[in-house]
Amino acid sequence: MNTLSRLLFLIGCFLALDCQAQPVMRETLKGQFLTDSIEIGRPFQYALTYRHPTAKDALFPDTARHFAPYRVQKVVVFATQTTGAGASAISRDSAVYTLVSFAVDSVQLLRVPVRVLNEADCTALWTQIDTVFLRSKLPVSQPNQPRAYTMATDMKLAPLQQQFNYGVLAVGLLSITVLAGILYGLFGRPIRRQWRLYQLNQRHLRFLSDFNRLNRNINAYTAADTANQAVVLWKTYLEKLDPQPYTSMTTPEIAERMHDDRIMNALREADRMIYGGTFSEQSQSALRVLSDIATQAYHRRRDDLQVSARQSAKPLAQTDAANSDSFN
Repeated sequence: MNTLSRLLFLIGCFLALDCQAQPVMRETLKGQFLTDSIEIGRPFQYALTYRHPTAKDALFPDTARHFAPYRVQKVVVFATQTTGAGASAISRDSAVYTLVSFAVDSVQLLRVPVRVLNEADCTALWTQIDTVFLRSKLPVSQPNQPRAYTMATDMKLAPLQQQFNYGVLAVGLLSITVLAGILYGLFGRPIRRQWRLYQLNQRHLRFLSDFNRLNRNINAYTAADTANQAVVLWKTYLEKLDPQPYTSMTTPEIAERMHDDRIMNALREADRMIYGGTFSEQSQSALRVLSDIATQAYHRRRDDLQVSARQSAKPLAQTDAANSDSFN
């Protein structure tokens, strides 16, 4: 192949490459890291400089594509500096990129393109590959070497101070107090009446249990002591039902107070057992009469409580009716 054919072949190959990457001299396009080592998540800088004829225009790399896997945080572009004049004038474009890396590779590389605009197409010029090293604070483990793990045998628990919500406590107590006041105003009297009736009934049941036990155990040998206990118990219970000094009253006085003729005979029979020590067939009957009289007194007292409760409720009902009439 002669010299002319070789020259035509070289020109055809150049046109066919068009925008393919072309190696350039280091002094024409240069890109380099401004530090030798980096840390994960810490920013570092990369400088890019391109010297070219003044008549040519150049496009610096796209920060969204050509800097992967790094992330571009900031770009500082410097003004073009031109030296010389005429066709021999040389311009210098430069920029500094602030990058962040999250890769864990110990050695990381970067190579970016600069595109030179021609009349009909463009030419991509690539920088030389630059290297930066990852500086890690984690201990380096040797490959294929088993790791030894130690289980924690003791752990100290940090006590947390409990915080008491006094505001909620105050609101809760206030709500309970208001609710209790409303319920007491609406249902206080019925509740007190039912409580008094309950106490009255329990007291009567205890009296009957104790009095009947004494009546069952009375005999000729224990007549005096048992009859005395029964009479004292009976008079004490009557004083709880009716606030009168029954324990100091005589038999006629008690009979007159109770308006019951049976009391006279029953108490006389009890006096014969207490003071004479006599025991007959009428002894237990006399004690049963006293028990019946106490039960009648209990029923009268219960009826009095219920009647007083109804009478106290009538003025309230009349007041409500009067208020309703005045409103109408």
